[in-house]
Amino acid sequence: MIYNDPAIAAAPLAERIAAAQHILILTHINPDGDAVGATLGVWHALGTLGKQRTAILMPPVPGYTQWLPGADQIILYQSGMALPLVDLAILVDTAHLTRIGLIYDEHAAFLATLPVVVIDHHVTNDGSATFNLIDPDSASTCDLLYRLFCAMGVDIDRTIATCLLLGLTTDTQSFQTNATRPASLRAAAALLEAGADHAQIIQAVYYGLPASSAALMGRALAGLRCEDGVAWVTVSREMFAATGAEEEAADEVIRVLQRIGEARVMALFKERDDGTTKVSLRARAPLNVADIAQRWGGGGHAQAAGANIPMTPADAADAVVPLLKALAAHDLP
Repeated sequence: MIYNDPAIAAAPLAERIAAAQHILILTHINPDGDAVGATLGVWHALGTLGKQRTAILMPPVPGYTQWLPGADQIILYQSGMALPLVDLAILVDTAHLTRIGLIYDEHAAFLATLPVVVIDHHVTNDGSATFNLIDPDSASTCDLLYRLFCAMGVDIDRTIATCLLLGLTTDTQSFQTNATRPASLRAAAALLEAGADHAQIIQAVYYGLPASSAALMGRALAGLRCEDGVAWVTVSREMFAATGAEEEAADEVIRVLQRIGEARVMALFKERDDGTTKVSLRARAPLNVADIAQRWGGGGHAQAAGANIPMTPADAADAVVPLLKALAAHDLP
């Protein structure tokens, strides 16, 4: 079953939740602020409904989310870890079950026995879960959850509001993205009225950059290339080792690329420990990088997508950059 309107989905979803004894909450690999905020928002909401629940994330978890209320209750998955005996799984901010990474690889058979609820806003979502609430017009999954919780009659207290506002703030880059809608701003206002800790969100997200992250940004941006409307950089394992930066530091690099005026498409090629590459793609509207990410099993939004490519960063750039240049040349005014 696929729903696009949280007001319509609220009643049947509430029935599924009421019937469940123990609920597992999951999200995609390399969780961002929206993924973590949505996971915790659902965890707290289920708590208000008196449900037993377990939230599991694939590390690393962004440092700017680790202060959120309930973050210490999240289980960080390690290879070989057993999943709890649950009877319902809720996936947030996840376009496909395989996007939960190692958890899926090691527990696909068990997950196949469960009813799975997906609450998501990615345009690449295929609606293959048991119950799907998918609204690509939502600015973030936390934005969508706010409207869902209102429709379900969930009491959105200061705790839930803080988690949801962090996700909404980060996924819209403080309401700078093209996905921002009037409803996004109304949701943010309502979350502030509910007591969301806006000051702490801003401090953690925008004014808590470690010096090591700044050092990594400098090394990466020194290798910046910008040609034919495409800007791209590579972040190597050597850069991480030399600076001591955390994995999330690479996210700051792609944000800088987005500010380059002559670039219509941006790419970050981040070397992983196993020698493969995580590719993060961004584009200016109306260009769509999600289609390119899907070629390697990735996905995301039209203007913000990514994939893990089984190549070295140099080989990944050789394969991806020509496609990005072709995209950047398309639909020029």
